[in-house]
Amino acid sequence: MGRERNRSCQLKEFSLARRPTYIKVNLETILDNLKILKTYLAKHTEIIAVVKANAYGHGAVGVSRFLEKHGISHFAVATALEGEELRAAGIHCNIQVLGNASEDEISTLYENRLIPTAANVKFLSSWLRHWRQQQRNTLGVENVGPVGSVVIKVDSGMSRNGCQPGQLRSLVEFCENNNIPIHSIMTHFAQSWDNPDFTQTQMNTFTETVAPYRKRGIKLHVANSGAILNNIGVDLDYVRPGISMYGQPPDTSEFGINTTKKAGLKPAISWYAKTSIVNDLDPGRVVGYDQTYKCTENERIAVIPVGYADGYLRNMFKNGYVSTLDGVVCPVVGRVSMDAITVKLPEEAKECREFILLASDFNDLNSAVAISKIQNTIPYEVCTNIANRVPRLYEFSGDTVTIAGV
Repeated sequence: MGRERNRSCQLKEFSLARRPTYIKVNLETILDNLKILKTYLAKHTEIIAVVKANAYGHGAVGVSRFLEKHGISHFAVATALEGEELRAAGIHCNIQVLGNASEDEISTLYENRLIPTAANVKFLSSWLRHWRQQQRNTLGVENVGPVGSVVIKVDSGMSRNGCQPGQLRSLVEFCENNNIPIHSIMTHFAQSWDNPDFTQTQMNTFTETVAPYRKRGIKLHVANSGAILNNIGVDLDYVRPGISMYGQPPDTSEFGINTTKKAGLKPAISWYAKTSIVNDLDPGRVVGYDQTYKCTENERIAVIPVGYADGYLRNMFKNGYVSTLDGVVCPVVGRVSMDAITVKLPEEAKECREFILLASDFNDLNSAVAISKIQNTIPYEVCTNIANRVPRLYEFSGDTVTIAGV
């Protein structure tokens, strides 16, 4: 009875997806994760929800639409085109583009009211010039009103993006002298999950560098997911949760997994698929490209129309597993191809046709953590690797809807 009920539910969702595979994102879980993260923050501290890389694979438009309706007023993306996608989808609130801003993106930034992250006067000069030119073109007058606001990033020790501490003064002065509003000043931590000493060193560098500007009321933010859970920088004006908002640990270490579990965070993403055909094969038959698997007995092999073009990693044939809806383990056999995987059905799953490829938990079989261990990577990569061609469905309060209905 339980299996039939689940199967009926899944068939409805496959129909919504219009493809025999889909990602399900539990929006209530994301909201619950944010509520947990808020308990670490000072009362005045706001959340900048990081939705770059298609919201870590969860679907940036669907997640952002939902969160904006539930009180989030700041988002962060990685590119101007990601910001443009959100604007086209009707997201109205602040959208920051992380990383060192590129002059190539200025037109897109301007047209979509995005907030760039600046690291040098060269970009600020181009930003100013573009805004002034647009004002001349549209109003026919010179230097009317402020230009678009910017975030200034300080490199406090990660040695990647941002200005050096000694350069901050020149950037702030350029903005103030040219009527460029400063949304905030930020930095980013290199190892906030498991190296509190180095993180505190970065924090000290940043705090000392921005001290004069904090007194002026310029807003500040430093805390990513790890820093939030380790109570670093959670009393500033903003925090920037990414992986923790989606309930995944930062890596496959016991520390990372246990820290995530202890906080009460839960994964919001799961991946379902159903078979396109099931073959009964004799002993000696090979399966898939390169003859990497040979049947040793009469075997029932299910073909699932999902492959590495969908983000199901190619090497999962070595020791990957999927599960039936009621938990029967089925090994992936034969090399993963671009558009298909093949799965051996054990006796207790001979009649099953619907499977879980990625589970929304921390299990040792087919969770993002388990897949990360198999692939020697991290949950970030497993989730963000899922291709856009896999439909995303969104669940909230027991209802499953397409992106258009969020």
